[in-house]
Parts: sequence; C-alpha cells; structure tokens
Amino acid sequence: MSDGTRQNMERWEDLQVARLLFGLSTEEQVEYEALATTMPAETGSEFERLIAAIDVAWSDSKSLPPHLRDAIRAKAAAEISLLRQGARPSPDALKPNSRLTNSMPWMIAAACLVVSFVTLTSNRNPTPEDLGQKRAQLMSSAKDVIELKWSDGPTAIAGAGGDIVWSPQRQQGFMRFRGLPVNEPTVEQYQLWIFDKNQSEKTPVDGGVFDIRPGQEAIIPIQSKLHVRDAYLFAVTIEKPGGVVVSSRERLPLIAAVN
Repeated sequence: MSDGTRQNMERWEDLQVARLLFGLSTEEQVEYEALATTMPAETGSEFERLIAAIDVAWSDSKSLPPHLRDAIRAKAAAEISLLRQGARPSPDALKPNSRLTNSMPWMIAAACLVVSFVTLTSNRNPTPEDLGQKRAQLMSSAKDVIELKWSDGPTAIAGAGGDIVWSPQRQQGFMRFRGLPVNEPTVEQYQLWIFDKNQSEKTPVDGGVFDIRPGQEAIIPIQSKLHVRDAYLFAVTIEKPGGVVVSSRERLPLIAAVN
C-alpha cells in the first residue's frame, strides 16, 4: 500500500470516528464522501453498524455544549493517534482483504474510549448549583409538582430536615436535605422509598440510593425504579452499600407524607 493510500485510509477513519461521535462539518462531509468512494465497501458497512449501535447508547451527545464537544473531539484525536502508534498493523497486513479485521478492533476501542470519556465528563457529579437550577426549572414548568417538608421518622436524626418535590406526570423530582449526616459509602448509604396507593405497603418503589457529602445543603435527584402512579408517602432509610430490594426500615430517619 502506498503512503498516499495509507494516508487516505487514515484520514477516512478519522472522519468516520468524528462522524460517529460528533457529526461532520460541510467541508468534512465533502471530504468524507470523496474518500468513501475509494474505500472497500465492507469497511463502510461495518462502520455503519458501529455507528448505529453507539448512537443508540449515546444519543444525547449532540446536545453537549460546543466547548465540551470541542474538548472531547481533541481528546478523540489524541487517543486515536496513540492507538495508531501502539496498535497499527504492519504494512503487509494492510491489504484489502485483511485490513478490516486488523483495523476494526482499534477503531472500536477508540470510539468506546471516547464515549466513556464523554460519559464521565458529561455525567460528572453535578454541583448543588446545577441541581438547584434543575429543581427550580421543574417547579416552574411542571404544573403538578408536589412539594413536601421532611418530618422526623421513627429513628429521627436531630437537626435533619429539608424538603422534596415530585412531578407525577414527569416522574421526576428532587430531595433537598439540611443537617443530614455525611455517610461513608463503603459502610452505609441512604435510600429513598416511594409509597404508591396502587402498590403494597410492604414493597414501596425504590427511589434510588444516594450519599450525603460535606456541605450546608444537599440536593439529590429522585431515581424511581418503577412508574409511580399515586404517591402518598416518601421515606428515607439507611441501608448497606448499594441499597436493598426490601427494607427492614429499622433505620428510618425522615418521612414526607402527601396530604
């Protein structure tokens, strides 16, 4: 394979990964289409399957802010360059019939690596300010929001309080805490339970496991595992790391009842 052909193949692969993760500019699309006519047909079909699979798993990537997308794209280019340096097949292996087998593993690895990087970057623990804004947005935009104050449960913690907001229609809500002790996640975690009038009291809906970090106020998104039709009580228990399927409710410091 000539140097020119190899360079075209490498450039086409770069454009494929960029198309997979971010979409192409007008100029890049023209370049991609021109190069695609010179590439083996089976290579393109393999990449199309890869694009479809990862696009489903990462469909929100297009909504990332421009500065974050630019940073991730630069990261992608750097990672792909490193993969080439360490895993590029020998010239003898770069034949039309064998190239797909040799190159696809590192191309998939590159894509997955960047997707993982994006996921960690975009889902990094949001700040209380971010969650506060989302909570305020929910309260202002959802007409059915329920807002309740936390009350002492059977095993109350002195000074603990706050509130909870929940939108039945959107199945979305936030818990806000003040004075709830910081927990050690490897020892114990807090868990929310949502009691639904359409479900047995013995098996309330799991609303998610969460931790309390140092700070004056904690805002926690509710992560309901099932659809909640008619909530009448919210309760916070203290459980083993990872939470439980059914709580003994031996440690139940906070409750919030719907009037």
